[in-house]
Amino acid sequence: MRNKIITLSVLCAVTGISNAVETESLPIVQVEGQAESDFDVHRVTPEAQVYVPADTATLLEKAPGANVNKNGALTGIVQYRGMFGTRVNVQIDGLNIAPAGPNWMDPPLSNIPTQFLDSLTVVRGVSPVSAGSETIGGTVAAKSKRIRFGDSDAFEFSGEMLGGYESANGAWSAGALLGAANQHQRMQFQGSWDDADNLRVGEGDELIPSGYRRKSWALGYGVRNEVHTVDVTYQHNRVDDSGTPALPMDVIFLDGDLYSLEYTGSLGAFELEGRLHYQSTDHRMDNFSWRAPTRMANGMRMRRFAITDSNDWAWDLRASTELAGGLFSFGTDGWLAGHNADIFSPDNAGFQVENYNDIERDRLGLFGEWEGELGKGWNLLAGLRYTHVHSDAGEVSAQGLGMTQPLVDSLVAGFNSADRSRNDDMIDLAVKLGHVLSATTTVELGLGIKHRAPSYQERYLWLPLESTAGLADRRTYIGDPDLNPETAYNIDLGLNWGNDDAYFTPRVFYKRVDDYIQGTPLTEGTALSYRRQVGNMIKGNNFCTDNPDAAFCVPLQFTNVDAEFYGFDAGFGMRFDPHWFVDGSISYVRGKRRDISDNLYRIAPLNATLALTYRRTNWSLTTEGVFYAAQDDVSETNAEQATPGYGIVNLLGSYRVGKDLTVNAGVNNLFDRLYYDHLAGYNRVSADEHGEPVDLAVGERIPGAGRSLFVRATLKF
Repeated sequence: MRNKIITLSVLCAVTGISNAVETESLPIVQVEGQAESDFDVHRVTPEAQVYVPADTATLLEKAPGANVNKNGALTGIVQYRGMFGTRVNVQIDGLNIAPAGPNWMDPPLSNIPTQFLDSLTVVRGVSPVSAGSETIGGTVAAKSKRIRFGDSDAFEFSGEMLGGYESANGAWSAGALLGAANQHQRMQFQGSWDDADNLRVGEGDELIPSGYRRKSWALGYGVRNEVHTVDVTYQHNRVDDSGTPALPMDVIFLDGDLYSLEYTGSLGAFELEGRLHYQSTDHRMDNFSWRAPTRMANGMRMRRFAITDSNDWAWDLRASTELAGGLFSFGTDGWLAGHNADIFSPDNAGFQVENYNDIERDRLGLFGEWEGELGKGWNLLAGLRYTHVHSDAGEVSAQGLGMTQPLVDSLVAGFNSADRSRNDDMIDLAVKLGHVLSATTTVELGLGIKHRAPSYQERYLWLPLESTAGLADRRTYIGDPDLNPETAYNIDLGLNWGNDDAYFTPRVFYKRVDDYIQGTPLTEGTALSYRRQVGNMIKGNNFCTDNPDAAFCVPLQFTNVDAEFYGFDAGFGMRFDPHWFVDGSISYVRGKRRDISDNLYRIAPLNATLALTYRRTNWSLTTEGVFYAAQDDVSETNAEQATPGYGIVNLLGSYRVGKDLTVNAGVNNLFDRLYYDHLAGYNRVSADEHGEPVDLAVGERIPGAGRSLFVRATLKF
């Protein structure tokens, strides 16, 4: 594939124009390789950030168009241009990975700690078909660190060690990458450890529960000759005692294993790539170890715990060759995922609900894509993808539900007697046309038709519950096996402008979505009767009988509706002299229903970052402002609350000691501002595990972190 020079706003943490390097110019980035790197991307590397959070997804917050839904310390769900969850194609080392929690306590990026992360890439605009299936909401690709092959037969040892501390939650972190390599073999060990207490938010309040414990380790081995390269990796992830105050339960443990195989090589005129992984994760959560469970009107506590698991096989096989003056790529990929989730009570051995049983969601894809020059100054990328999704669910059961048992039995019988097997066939199209206006300026037009099949939660949630892939809107839902796939029609218009002293990369976009899947209120049926009966038991005094339309009493059913998204985003930067730089990003998206007058749920408001940096060869200082407008365009359907705007100031500094040791330090939220991130969800916790009241009211938007001092040291050798 030919090289392309693209000006990118790659300074995602806005830390001062790549603090980790000595060059004195703005980043004109030369990229090669797959379409996801060659198309038009925004890449984040932890090495270039002064502040590196524990949650990998948080690194995306400064990328144009990107944001993060937060339900707990390690639960960042990627949002891009208003779409989030299963609508965004999040990959780790080129493949998707299935969360074990039906409420996404372990979203995809939680499987790669920042200590393991080499880079995080956002494909801006319409994703090329080579980026994967179901890219209706965009693509984010995480790449793990890897020891490089050497240049001779002699083995050379290398690696890095890092450690850090953050005061807002007393968080300690450590990591290591150790390896040896020659020109034919490489081997490595990676390890990471994170430990944090509850988070202190603005004005000194404590967010309970929000601590976490995490450890991960991995072993890797690679071998190559003149033509072929093969890498094998084993990774183990373990999370314990992680609070998720915006969800009904907290993480007691997540325990997962990931086995992966990767191949690159060539055969005649074809360049070949292959990836394969298998992962299996066990998960336990409950509502009583780190919080007081919900109390019913009769005074009894509703103590519950859940045991869930997931496993998946994923692969990607592709080839590329020169064709018609350009590069033609084609391939096949697949993702076979299984899920189970059961709910129990420690106080009633007869209580059990099969939330999800023997879930299957199998996806197969085929694609072809061509990229090349159409004429002087014109470049085209065009591709077509076919995707088949098969989903199914086993029979369910429930027992020990007391007065509600007859209604539950009716829901069980209806679900088990229905045909639950579904097959969806989808065709995606992506076209990108670029034109070079001058040595510093290109314009780009992206067009696409994208699809997404319903998630297993949207199809197979048979009892009104909140296990909804992290929606965290305090509403109960039921699914619908007969949902249609979503279809989005996309247009994206952009400009890339840059020289040695400045860059500007604005985009405007519009996305029209037919059959968008959104919860809509039930007006009749057994599920509605069940929820109202449960509501009366919890609230007392026949609350739902007297208030039948209250959001607490009305489940939402996943339904096909019509929607649209539109907005703009941009990255920008400027150098004033050899040492002073300013850079940042701005993002705006509006999400609306087209069938009724309502807004879509959990859409990030207008937001921007702006940073002023002074940099010398071995050190830098940055003052950063993070600004969010008020979000008043909220979803009435989801009973969503508006959020006021805010701005916070961060001070960041980096110092390199010699060529091997770098020390980063700073203060986030310098003025200890109390602020509310619209994507942070609502507090669900009334008291801690000892029954002591917490600082935040139930239903209050969860505030952001208070003033926090941090330090991080990295040693490379």
